[in-house]
Amino acid sequence: MKKQNLLFFPFLLGIGIGLFSCNLGGGTGNYQTYQNTPAVIDWRMDMNGTVLCTPWGYLAAPELIDVSDGDCVYVYQFTIDYDNQPSDKFFTATNITKDIVDQSYVETHDTVELGDYTLPISNVNAMADEFFLGRFFVQMSCKDKNPSFRLIYNSKAEETNGVKNLYLVAKPSSPTESASDVFTLHAFNLLSFIQQYGGDTTKTFKTFTDKYDFKFIKANLNYVSKITDGIPEYTTLNSSSNPIEIYVFK
Repeated sequence: MKKQNLLFFPFLLGIGIGLFSCNLGGGTGNYQTYQNTPAVIDWRMDMNGTVLCTPWGYLAAPELIDVSDGDCVYVYQFTIDYDNQPSDKFFTATNITKDIVDQSYVETHDTVELGDYTLPISNVNAMADEFFLGRFFVQMSCKDKNPSFRLIYNSKAEETNGVKNLYLVAKPSSPTESASDVFTLHAFNLLSFIQQYGGDTTKTFKTFTDKYDFKFIKANLNYVSKITDGIPEYTTLNSSSNPIEIYVFK
């Protein structure tokens, strides 16, 4: 899979919009266009196959024949024709344009050893959503065109109010830095991690009124922003009083 390099686009640490939020689409009447979102591919028998898991909900996506269950993608655009839906039980998206996004699993260690992962990271934004099946998307920039990434859970780091410390580190693909920052989007699969370390909760979310059961973690995202004389300097994306929350439906 190729790594997706992107121009800068704003990310939120979780968004609370509904599928019917017209201000986020372009179009008229009952034909709506949605743009620029990460998503996860799933396969659901009750939705007749391939499903696009977006912040707007689960959408049937039968036209996606070049993806696999569990893939992460960046969707540039999709449309929903509300007047011509093949089912009255779910929505079907069409005219989908997307790219595959590389993903990896979170690692658990009792320390954070950088090794060759000494590439400073900047301009970090992140997005977690209940519909992402335990995936966590991070957009960042590095002075490298094809870096490798690791996300490390330091099991020995002190936790305040149950907030776990995750460390994002990058390895350069070349000994020569790029002349300018290159933006990259990467996904991390925390599904098993949340199932092992997460707590239980019941809550409503987005525009729904019913309550749902979740497992979730609260986390600080720390990343190497500078290295001086071989010593890494970490920056935390979020404040400790405002941890990133990553949920998985039970």
